[in-house]
Amino acid sequence: MHLPRSLIVLFSAAVVVITSISMNAFSLFLTPIEDTFGWSRATATIPYVFAMLGWGIGGVLFGKKADDLGTRPVILGGILLMAAGFFGMGLSQNLWQLCLTFGIMTGMAKGACGLVIISLLVAKHYEANRRGFVVSIVQTASPLSPFFLAPLLYFLIGSYNWRVAAFACGVLLLVVAFPFGWIGARDPAPSSASRREAATWGSCLPYLRDRTMLLLFAARFSCGVALFQSVHLVGIALSKDFDPAVGAIAVSVFGIAAAVSALSFGWLSDRYGRSQMLALSYLFRGFGTLAMSFDFSNPLAFYIVVALAMGPTFGTIAIQNVMFFEMVGPRLAGLIMGLSFIVHQVGSAGGPFLAGVYFDVYGTYDGFMQIMSLILLSSAVMIYIAIRSPDAPLPEPARP
Repeated sequence: MHLPRSLIVLFSAAVVVITSISMNAFSLFLTPIEDTFGWSRATATIPYVFAMLGWGIGGVLFGKKADDLGTRPVILGGILLMAAGFFGMGLSQNLWQLCLTFGIMTGMAKGACGLVIISLLVAKHYEANRRGFVVSIVQTASPLSPFFLAPLLYFLIGSYNWRVAAFACGVLLLVVAFPFGWIGARDPAPSSASRREAATWGSCLPYLRDRTMLLLFAARFSCGVALFQSVHLVGIALSKDFDPAVGAIAVSVFGIAAAVSALSFGWLSDRYGRSQMLALSYLFRGFGTLAMSFDFSNPLAFYIVVALAMGPTFGTIAIQNVMFFEMVGPRLAGLIMGLSFIVHQVGSAGGPFLAGVYFDVYGTYDGFMQIMSLILLSSAVMIYIAIRSPDAPLPEPARP
């Protein structure tokens, strides 16, 4: 079956909208799970920690499988595994069951049918002078996920409970995401040369010793730690004396801002350089996170700061994914992008947990956000230094 590549992008984005709900809307599940089991904020975050680690491990394993077998079977298998994880989440009665179902199953599935593999699929179909913008289109689907689906989950959790919302996620994956993936997950036809060349695990070692690659991995780690904001966003709103509805609206604001910024940064990276736009995205996130630690007199000011602090997140991820693809080529891109996500997910696992511990001790997130702002600003400085260094230039898009 042949599809125009524009339709491949469209169906791929639709898959990402649904599969991204597993992580982007966890802040809606967090406090209800905490109330159900009588856990502390840090304990209730542990399943998310497992999910982040599972995502990192799954990104490497499934990235290698996508390099060897193509993206289609990996994406379809990941959707089925994620649906099973959500059904199991709805039936969970204790911490280890939540860690197994939402944590390990859903997390590893995210490595198969989330942004890593689907970005790889889309990047294969486009030339370098358009790749940044097209990959950013897929990236917008992830932050738009809470915009479309968070109101539904908020309604289901409020009207019924979080278990019903988890079951609903499983149904959406089976009846919507899987058919879209079946239609749209199509690799370009490989050349005879690429069929003969099978990459080994050791093929990535020279890249892992490269200074530029290590710098990008370090920056990706800080990006992962900063995702504590999405996990605790409703809790952050409550800590600012807003009601839960403000937190739910903030989740949607994050989605809209992230979608706009991903498209903007992707388009700009094609024209003005990947590394320059990557440094700029970290700069915005650092100053925005610092502002997020302040007190707010009204919800509108809170929404604006959320957009500034969290909006550029998926612009960052989009540019980094394209840079990894262009540095190593399609034969190794799945493996390298997967390895980068292990680094990212270690940060994503530790950040929310440490933020929960900080909140349990101090009753606020403000100090933790101030520390996080310094980490993000340091990433912007590191990338800027690399831009200026003649010894380790970062890759730039090919010009038409």
